[in-house]
Order: sequence, then structure tokens, then C-alpha cells
Amino acid sequence: MNHSVKTYGLSNQSGDRVEFILKDIGEVFDHLNGIDDDPHRHDYFTMVLVKQGKGLHYIDFNKFEINNYSLHLVFPGQVHQISTPQKPDGWVMNFSSDFLLQNNIHQKIVDKVYLYNTYGYSPPLHLPPNDYQDLENIIQQVKYYSNKDISFQYDALGALLKLFFIRITSLCSLQNSVELERATGSNSLFVNFKRLIEEKYTTLHKVSEYADILAVSSDYLNKYVKTQSGKSAKEFIQDKILVEAKRILLFTDNSNKELAFDLGFEEPSHFSNFFKKNVGETPGQFRSQSRNKTP
Repeated sequence: MNHSVKTYGLSNQSGDRVEFILKDIGEVFDHLNGIDDDPHRHDYFTMVLVKQGKGLHYIDFNKFEINNYSLHLVFPGQVHQISTPQKPDGWVMNFSSDFLLQNNIHQKIVDKVYLYNTYGYSPPLHLPPNDYQDLENIIQQVKYYSNKDISFQYDALGALLKLFFIRITSLCSLQNSVELERATGSNSLFVNFKRLIEEKYTTLHKVSEYADILAVSSDYLNKYVKTQSGKSAKEFIQDKILVEAKRILLFTDNSNKELAFDLGFEEPSHFSNFFKKNVGETPGQFRSQSRNKTP
């Protein structure tokens, strides 16, 4: 099943890779001629803000209703599908992990909003009209800056996205014991694995080390995580190390040696080889090129 589910990158209408894009959900509906898209994954974050609309949103193994004044959150790697019989009104905001990194939007804010990252479950947020309007106002500013070719455009979009995150953090809580039980039930191994990575990524780099703590075999953990997310346990561990490495490279002047030891590598050369193998450039090249992108 996992091999048949497509994973899409974030691109514009020309097919060029981008880090952030805002779409009118009605235009997405028209582009698909009102036909439901096949279940698929993204390698980026998605927020679907619905002003008016009815239908169903399938996220992984859960089915959620689409209603007026709701916010649906999709984490990278989740399988999802939207089914709406009529043209909805609202917005789809997509952004990459690198966009969050470049705009210094802290992972803790993201984790607070994206319940999947904490609980393994992504219920939509049902918004009072005044809260919806606050978010709509931010979206309108995002739309304005998205359509302007101006200096510091990405900085403005990043600031607005951070404001959007902050505005909805108070709304992002599992609201009753039924949701909590469901969130921590059948996916508890997956949830515990991800929580463990957050705690131990600087000291534990091997799947076998996590498997030992979770009292399962490495093979079972890899297969289970792959079934739940489409990514292997090893990929989850590596992704966490890489995103933290990128943060340190971008926002500090720590040496390669300091960075390697902070992330639990015995030798700086081991870290450099790991980084280049997964990113395609050395830590120094990444730091230089990423900082040159900032005006």
C-alpha cells in the first residue's frame, strides 16, 4: 500500500520547487474539476482553513467532517484525501520545513499546533466566527505579500506564518477524553517512538537503541513506523538530527566540531559525512548558502 501512495513536493504552477505557497481552496476544487484526488502524501506542511464547505477529510486512518469555520492540519508524511461534493470557500497554506527553519519558527510552536507530532492524531479545529475572522485577516495579509514582488517578501510571509501559529496555539488542545484515548491508543508505539527521538536524538542514533527502550525488535519497529508514516524509523531519527543541525548552522556560529559533539557524533568527520550524504553539501556550504539567501 505504501508503495502506491504518491508523495508530492511543494511546487508552483510552473513546477518549480518553492518553500511557501497560498492557494484558494475553490481554485483547487476547480483545478480537479470537482473530482476527489487520490489519497497522497506531502513532504511539506498543509493548513486548510475552511470558511464554508461540507465534506470529508481522510487523514491517515481517521475520517473527519469538513464544516464551516474549521482548520485542518496535515503533517508531512501523512496520507490524506479531501472529498467535497460542492465547491468550498477557504484557503490552503503550504510550507516546507526549511521555510520554518529560515524564519526561526521554533519546533515547539509547530508541535503545539500539529497534534499529530505529539499524539498521532489530527482532529480539525472548530473555530468560533471571531477566531476564524482573526485567522482570515492574517491570510489576507499573506495573500497581499504573496502577490507582491518586493524586498523581504519571504521575511514578511514568515512573520505572518509565525503570527498564524501563535494565534492558534491556544485552540490546539485535545478537547475531551474520547479524543485523548483515541490519540494514545493503537498508535502508542509510534507516538512513544517520536517522543523518544525528541528526548534522545543527541545521544541515540541507532534504531536498535530505540527499539531496546521500547521493548521491540529493530525489524518490528522499522516495519511498524513505515506502516504508520511511510518513513522508516531510521529516517525519522536522521530527519530529527538533520533539522537540528540545520538550525544550529543557520542561527549560530558554532564550529563544526562543537556541532558534531552537541549532536552526539564521536568525530567531526563522522558528522560531516552524515550531513553531506543526506543534504548533498557540507555543513559549511549549507551555512554559507543559507545565510546568503537572507537579505
